[in-house]
Amino acid sequence: MPVTQKRINLDLHALAKRLEGDISARGLQPGDRYRTAAEAGLMLGVSAATAHRAMNLLVEKALLTREQGRGTFVGAGADHGKGVRLRVVYVLLEADQKSVTSVQLEDIIEAVRGRFQDANVQFCFVPEERGVEYVRAFIGSSQRAGHYAGAIPISCSREVYRYLGDVGGPVVVLGSLYPDQQHLASVDIDYRQAGRIMAQRLISRGHRRMALLTTGGGRPGDNALFDGISDAITEARLPHNALIVRIFPHDFESFRAQTRELLERPDRPSGIMCASDRLVKVVAAVAAESGLSLGTDLELIFQGQSKPEAERLPYPRVQPRMSFSEIAELVAEMLAQQSAGESLREKRVVISVELHDPS
Repeated sequence: MPVTQKRINLDLHALAKRLEGDISARGLQPGDRYRTAAEAGLMLGVSAATAHRAMNLLVEKALLTREQGRGTFVGAGADHGKGVRLRVVYVLLEADQKSVTSVQLEDIIEAVRGRFQDANVQFCFVPEERGVEYVRAFIGSSQRAGHYAGAIPISCSREVYRYLGDVGGPVVVLGSLYPDQQHLASVDIDYRQAGRIMAQRLISRGHRRMALLTTGGGRPGDNALFDGISDAITEARLPHNALIVRIFPHDFESFRAQTRELLERPDRPSGIMCASDRLVKVVAAVAAESGLSLGTDLELIFQGQSKPEAERLPYPRVQPRMSFSEIAELVAEMLAQQSAGESLREKRVVISVELHDPS
C-alpha cells in the first residue's frame, strides 16, 4: 500500500475513533439519531466528504446505521450492555430560525439537565421541507428504543405540533400555539402586549409614520404582535397607512437590501419596530449608511429577550418580565411534571412584558 494511502487510512481511523467517543460521551443508544456528515465534519474540523468516509468505518462496525431517506442512527453495536437506558429530551427548532432566534439554547440545556439528571438533551434543527417526516424519523426510533423522554418544540410548524400531540409523552411548546392545539402545554410571551407597547411608545413621541420589520412566517405570535400594534394605532385614531409592515425572509443580505429601499423612500417611516435585537442592529447600520441620524431622523424600538447582547443596545426594547433562564426553568419544570404523571397547575403560561428604556 502506498505511504500516502496508508496515511489517509490512519487519519480516517483516528476520525472514526473521535466519532465513537462522541457517541459514548453523549450517552447515545441504539436507535438514536446521529449527526449528519456535514455536522460531523464541523465537529471534526474536516469536510463533509471526509467525515462521511470516517462514518462508513463505524457503519462497518455496526456502531452507526444509515436508513435511506431518513438519516444516520446509532447502531446495535453501540449498546454497551450496561442495562442503563438514558432518556432523551429533544429540543426542536426550525432550521430557518437559527440565525434570528433570541432563544438561548445553553439555558435550556442547563434547565433540562437540572430536572432530568439521567437524560441527554439533543437539539434538532427541523428543515422547512418535510419537517414532520424528519421529526417522526428520530422520535419514532427513540420511542421504539425506549429512550424518548419528551420534547420542547420552538417556533415549529403546526404539523410538527400536531404530530407531537398525537405521539403522546411530555411536550411543552416554547412559543405560541395554533388555535386548534390549545391542549398542548406551552410557555409563551404576550406578543400582543409587546406590539401595543412598542407602537404606543412611538406614537407618544410624535411618530405618525411607522414600520414593523419582522422575519415571521405568519405564526400565531407574529399575528398577535401585529394585532397589538393595530390596537395602539386604532386607539390613537391614526390612518390605516400609518403602519408599513415588511416580512422578510431569513436572509440578512435580503433584509439589508429591502431595509435600505424602505429608508430611502420619500415617505419613509420615522419610527421602526423590529421583532428582534438582530434585526434592529441591521436597521441601525443601514440607517447610518444612508446618512440618517438615529434619534433625530429615525427612532428604533425592538422586542426581544433579556440577554447581554440586547441590553447593550442603546434603543428602547420590550422584553419579558422573566429572564430567559427563568423561562427555561419553567419549561423544564412543566416537562418534568408531565413525565412524573403530575397535573400541571397551568397548561398555558403567558409571560407579560415591559418596556426598558436605556436613556
